[in-house]
Amino acid sequence: MRRFGAPRLVVSRFKTLKSLRQAGTDTSDGSIREVAKMSWPIIVGMLSYTVMGVADTLFVGWIGTSELAAVGLATTAILLLNALFMGTLHGSKVLCSQATGRGCPEEAKRFGWAGVYLALPFGLIVAALAFFGAPIFSLMGGPAEVQALAQDYFWVAAAGSIFWYVAMAICNYFQGIGNTRTPMMISVLANVLNIALDPLLIFGLGPIPAMGVGGAALATVIAQAAGMVVAAVIFMRQVGLIRMPKWRQAVDKVVDLGLPMGIRNALGVGAFTAFTALLARMGEDQLAAHQIALKVMSISFLPGQGLSETVTILIGQYFGAGRFEAARRAFKSTLLIALGLMGTCGVVFFAFGEQLVRVFNSDASVVYLGSKLLLVAAFYQVFDAIAIVATGALNGTGDTKFTMWMGVGSAWLVLLPASYLFAFTLEGGAVGAWLGMTVQLIVLAAVTLLRFTRSDWQGAAQRADVKRLAPA
Repeated sequence: MRRFGAPRLVVSRFKTLKSLRQAGTDTSDGSIREVAKMSWPIIVGMLSYTVMGVADTLFVGWIGTSELAAVGLATTAILLLNALFMGTLHGSKVLCSQATGRGCPEEAKRFGWAGVYLALPFGLIVAALAFFGAPIFSLMGGPAEVQALAQDYFWVAAAGSIFWYVAMAICNYFQGIGNTRTPMMISVLANVLNIALDPLLIFGLGPIPAMGVGGAALATVIAQAAGMVVAAVIFMRQVGLIRMPKWRQAVDKVVDLGLPMGIRNALGVGAFTAFTALLARMGEDQLAAHQIALKVMSISFLPGQGLSETVTILIGQYFGAGRFEAARRAFKSTLLIALGLMGTCGVVFFAFGEQLVRVFNSDASVVYLGSKLLLVAAFYQVFDAIAIVATGALNGTGDTKFTMWMGVGSAWLVLLPASYLFAFTLEGGAVGAWLGMTVQLIVLAAVTLLRFTRSDWQGAAQRADVKRLAPA
């Protein structure tokens, strides 16, 4: 008799949840105003991160083109190493948002702590990889001088990764429960500190020696450590230590939902690393122009990513509460904001591309190539906005395996072949490679948008409820 009790209990609980959902009303309607209210702190935090990256690039660019290319190469390698763990930790954000939508704050706290538990070993693994800079950059290619400088940046940044991971895990919890202002303040504080330390550690002052690109990395690590301390203090005050008799179950759920996002990130960044390696073999000017164009383009990409995080949170909460129409409205509102924001940035790239590149480097060849890359970026802003928002929305529903397959497939089966075709076969150089990136974004935008608009949300919610309520 006992073995039939568990399914009946699940069905009984599911019927209760279903009746509560049907009885509820949409007091929060997924309007543009609601999306803007939640998203602006995330966007400000993303913009502060952009400003930090732009400051690093600006200061290092004043040293020379080789140093600028080295930071670009090292940054790409760090993103590759962090991508799997970053994406996996995002699983806690989705679970916290869905628990908040169900009205279960204690459950959200457990998932927040599960993210912190995972952040510690993740950070230590990346720190251990700091000793393998030489073989990593040998595989990536590029001039020997650029590789040596990239190692100086890489080992410092990788060694301090644990600070960033812990702070990110805590911020995932706050964002998941709808508190987007606390992560914003932490991010702004850390990035302001980084910008203040950059000139001191890069160029030196008084007893402080000039450290060059290594100084830029050290400034970032110090800022991340300060951000982690502030985040931990706030987290302990608001959440505190909680008893987690089933902490492994919470960790397993974070990994189960987050690992596909981590795989998508890792293989996507891996493809982008191969993409950067193609550019590195074209020469310093091509790689430097690519790095500058990426920093300028981040003015639109990171706010767009902030909107993607917003739609993940909102749809996760609505999905957990069974308010599917509000979730669809939130998606449409977020998409409209993203199209307006990123479309405006595209106009700026088109009109002032040369002036924007010249801020970072005055070399005529770099300025010419960089301005051409920004023309390509201006064209694909609309497709980028659709792909970013649709992917975030699908993650909010828990459809992370689909976004994994699409992200990996579009990166390796579209981005790299198309970039090689345009860059080498058709001799388009860096501009041709960026045209290949445009093709990838068009494909990704079309498929993810179609998937979101045709998803069976109610069926997915029922399956999620049964899985969540089933006895261990």
